[in-house]
Order: sequence, then C-alpha cells, then structure tokens
Amino acid sequence: MTPRRIVVVGAGGSGIPLAARLAQHGHEVVLLEAGPAGAASGDAAAAHGLEHAWTVSEGLPDGALTWTYDAELFAGRPWRIARGRLLGGSTSVNGAYFQRPHPDDFAGWAAVAGAEWSYDACLPALRRLENDRDFGDDTVHGAEGPVPVARAGASDRVTQTFLAAAVEAGALPEPDKNGGGPSGAGLLPRNAVGPARWGVARAYAGLLAAGSVETHAGVVVERIVFRGDATIGVDVTRAGETSFLAADEVILSAGAIETPRLLQRSGIGDASALSADTKLVAERPGVGRGLSDHAALDIAWEPRPGVVSPELDAAWTAAWNVPAGQVADAAIELLLAAKPTAAILSGRAAAVGPLDLRITLATPRSRGTVTAGMIRYGYLGRPEDLAALRAATRLAAAVLRSGPMRQVVASAAVPAWADAPASEEAAEDWIRGALGTALHSCGTARMGDADDPDAVTDAHGRVHGATGLRVADASLLPAVPSRGTALTAVLVGERIAELIASE
Repeated sequence: MTPRRIVVVGAGGSGIPLAARLAQHGHEVVLLEAGPAGAASGDAAAAHGLEHAWTVSEGLPDGALTWTYDAELFAGRPWRIARGRLLGGSTSVNGAYFQRPHPDDFAGWAAVAGAEWSYDACLPALRRLENDRDFGDDTVHGAEGPVPVARAGASDRVTQTFLAAAVEAGALPEPDKNGGGPSGAGLLPRNAVGPARWGVARAYAGLLAAGSVETHAGVVVERIVFRGDATIGVDVTRAGETSFLAADEVILSAGAIETPRLLQRSGIGDASALSADTKLVAERPGVGRGLSDHAALDIAWEPRPGVVSPELDAAWTAAWNVPAGQVADAAIELLLAAKPTAAILSGRAAAVGPLDLRITLATPRSRGTVTAGMIRYGYLGRPEDLAALRAATRLAAAVLRSGPMRQVVASAAVPAWADAPASEEAAEDWIRGALGTALHSCGTARMGDADDPDAVTDAHGRVHGATGLRVADASLLPAVPSRGTALTAVLVGERIAELIASE
C-alpha cells in the first residue's frame, strides 16, 4: 500500500473513525469540519451542555452547534431539522442511542453492494469500534475499542414495566440488542457511561492524536476540484478566505444531506439538475435520490406520581423491535423515553411532565430526495408504509393500556381511532398530522454497480465516473437500517478504512 495524502470532508460519526484508521494505516490525513472545534470534548462539552447524554437540548434547530434545514415530510407538510455542526457531528448532540444494524439489514445491503457488506464481513469492524461494558470481549462483542457501550434502565421501574408489557403483548425478550439475534424487546445499548455522552470526537481523540491527523475546524468545503475526472483537491473557505487544498484522494463524510449536495455542486449528479455554471464530471442521476429515513410518531403519556426516577442517566432506555410480518408487513420499533420530554429537550433534569412512546417505521419503502434547496422525505409515498404506521400505532396503544403499564401510566394521548376496527380515514388524518422524522437519513449516494443508474459508488465507496473520490457515510447505504443510525455511521467509517487497506 502506498501512503497517500487523503482529505476527509466532515468530522462526524463516520469521518472521525475513518480519519483515525486511515492514519493508523500510514496515510497523511487531513480532516475538515465546518463547525467549531473543542465543543465536543473536555470542559467545553460541559459548558455547552454536551456532557449529558440524557438531553438533546444542543441538537435542536437554530442551535449554536447545529445546521438547520428546511424539509418537507410529504407534499404540503413543511418541517425543520437539525444536524450536529461540530467535531463529532450529531454524535456529540444526540441521545446516545447506539444500536447495531440487524443482520437482516446487512443482508439487504449485501444484496445490492456485494458480500463485503454482509453481517459476517462487517462483524470485525463492529467489534473493533466498541468497548462493551456489559458483554465484554467474545465472538460478537469487543472490549478494546474506542467507544464505550453500556445499557441503562435495569433497575428503572418505568423501563422494566414497559419490557414486561411488550413481552405480554408478544415480544421476544432481546437481552442483547447488539448480539445479532432475533428482534424483540430489551434495553438499549448506549454510547454513554452513566450520564456522560461518548460521541466520536471524544471516543477517538486518542487515536486521532496518535495518528497525527491534521484536523481543521471552521472550514467549509465549497467544491471538489477535478482535472478531467481525476480528483486533485478541494476548494475551501475559512474565516472568509477561499483557498485550494490539494489531495491524492478526497473522501466525503459530510452526511446524507451535505454529501450529495457537495457532489452536485462539484459536477457529479443528474446533468439536467446541475446549476448552469457547474461543469459535468460524471453523470450519476442517483445523487440525492433514494433518501431513506424512519418516519416517526409519538404518543405522550402522563406517569403516575413517583414512578419516574429523576436520577436516571438516560433519556431512552428500551425498545421493542418488531420484525416484519409480526404486526405489519414492515418492521417497526416502539422506543421508550423514560425521562419527561420536557427534560430531554430543555436539559433541565428536574423538568416534569409527560413521557413519549415513539413509534418508528423501521423498514420504510417510501423514498425521498435531497437537492440544493430542499430535503423531501417522501414519507407515506407507499400505501404499505401508511398501513404499517396504522398497525404500529394500534400496537403502541395496546401496550400503553396493558395491565403492566397501568401500574405506571395515569393517562395516555391515544388517538380514538386506535380502538376502532374500520377507521382508515381517521387514522390517516391523525398520522399525517402527527408525523415527524427520526433523523436517520441514508441512501442519497448509495452503493451499487456502475451500470445501475441509481448507484453512485461501488462497495468501497469509490464514486463511479471519478477517480480519487469516495463517499464514506450513511449516504452509501441502500436503505436505512431498521434501528438507529449512530452506530451505523461509525461502522461505515471503520469499514471503508478497512476496505481501503485491503486494496
């Protein structure tokens, strides 16, 4: 392997692990982040409220440490979303929910991208990235990786009551949600130790330093620069000054929103959709298409006095992952918040009020698009997705009203149609009015064969039609995993670094 000067664009969930591992392999690595430095680690984390994994107060729209985007959930339904704008990206501001993709997810990716993305092929990287405090080092888990993984809620009354209710309603117990076994109900793995969030900026700090990764924050990459179809570097803006940064290879890890936009600005995409002053480098109409994300609904419920623990260190503690075919044609997830929503959103630990049971469409069939001007999720574009959300809402209502949950639930905002067998119109109206997004975007520069018009890269992240350019973030994935994407983003960085080494 010949060492190269590699510029990694984006120091988020994928970019930091990628940069750290590339440096270990002997490359000269320059890591660029548009957001500010320092906020994700040490004293600065505490100053920004980032130390506490039970709150997402710094990850909301219009925050000092987020990008805020206009979006559309479906035609006529505007929305606004936020993504982390700092070292560590969204892993520095999210709720520290750190589930692996299920083996079924890998099987779907491998069907499109090849065996290099099968569960067995990716398992070494899954083990390498983690230090599992509960299961330790075995054939499935790792105990020496940079990211600590632990589970909260084992002694929490609300959490354990929810798990009992799920099992009573038909869930299989799933004591290890990162173990690769059958889907069911269990405690959530978290990249947190007690209340402390371990985003990738914190977890990989030692590896970045050991590899002498040259990290620059406050740098916006304007476009990729080509000579013909060969990548030679990037144009960047820093403190109002624009300059050129040379590279032997450029890897985009800017996320499923910014990566396709940067490709489009640089001349890679659908020629008919590029701006008039952008020279076409590679005709890849799949850039920005195929946006795959989890539609989400929340049912608020009031707890009985004294059942919520104010000392609990986690916001979300347990989930019931329901496989496709058990309740609906699609997989769904019921995600338990064990702290009041007011506390999670505000960062005030003493805040009280309702809790939420989140309903997530885990394997959506609808797809959306990302362009320079808008994110269109395309939710409910397939009737199967609407039917799955109806079934999932009825399941959530049954769980909240079950015998076990009556011990902790004083009241729940269950929609009236959930008890009516023939109420499709009322259900659709309620779902459209209550719908949100889980912020798990994938698929906007997906892997596949070069002759597949919707594919943008090969299995190693190399962009079709351009040399010296790769993608290494959740944009690559043919479909969103059936569980949250934080760990998946880290895996992509680790796996692409591994595949580059194999070349």
